[in-house]
Amino acid sequence: MKRWWILALLGVAELLGMSLWFTATAVSDDLAARWELSAAGAGWLATAVNLGFVAGTAVAAILNLADIFRSRLYFAAAAALAALSNAAVLAAPGFGEAVALRFATGFLLAGVYPPAMKMAATWFRSARGLAIGTIVGALTVGKATPYLLKALPDAGPGQVILGASAGALAGGLLVLFLYRDGPYPFRRGPFSWGLAARVIRHRETRLATAGYLGHMWELYAMWAWVPAFLAAASEAAGQGGGYVELASFGALAAGGLGCVWGG
Repeated sequence: MKRWWILALLGVAELLGMSLWFTATAVSDDLAARWELSAAGAGWLATAVNLGFVAGTAVAAILNLADIFRSRLYFAAAAALAALSNAAVLAAPGFGEAVALRFATGFLLAGVYPPAMKMAATWFRSARGLAIGTIVGALTVGKATPYLLKALPDAGPGQVILGASAGALAGGLLVLFLYRDGPYPFRRGPFSWGLAARVIRHRETRLATAGYLGHMWELYAMWAWVPAFLAAASEAAGQGGGYVELASFGALAAGGLGCVWGG
């Protein structure tokens, strides 16, 4: 019974932590007006997070951070620092600083998402796929959450960005004080370039990785594009935009159910 409670705890923490991902995107019109950005410039507020996450996961793997630090400390510290980096966008003096902060947010979220999957797996030997699917589903709903915050009455950049930062900080505290590793820990080991090369040479793994990368390419493009499409469609139809944020949240969050079912 305890393992399901732990999974619920990690799911809530993951949802809150990953709510930072699309905060600037959800309020991109406001930020674009503040810094007089083109559509391409506003797009960098989302792209910078993706690039930061890729860099963060690479650094974490090479330095073997998940094996050096206790998982709950690693998760909590990364969530807290990501929350601060996200909130600092509101005080950014210009577009360049904002992009750097968004990159830092993505970089730090590499200490939230991957470790959570490993933490959940230490509690599950049977039903491990369901556990991992639940964490990925929580991530999906978390990334949709800024649009739900934006749908609140009179919500602006401050409410969306600070609300998500507060949530990420709360998620880190939940893990810090309530999480403990399960009965199926993983053996610690140093990073090995030799093993990396072995993985690349393994055809099945190489094909699976290529498929995953392609899926991520189109998935994140869809996540960033759907809210803009819905807003443009609403404007073209001469309708109010009040439903756009809720529809955007629903479009993104719907994938969470698929993740749990697939797991």
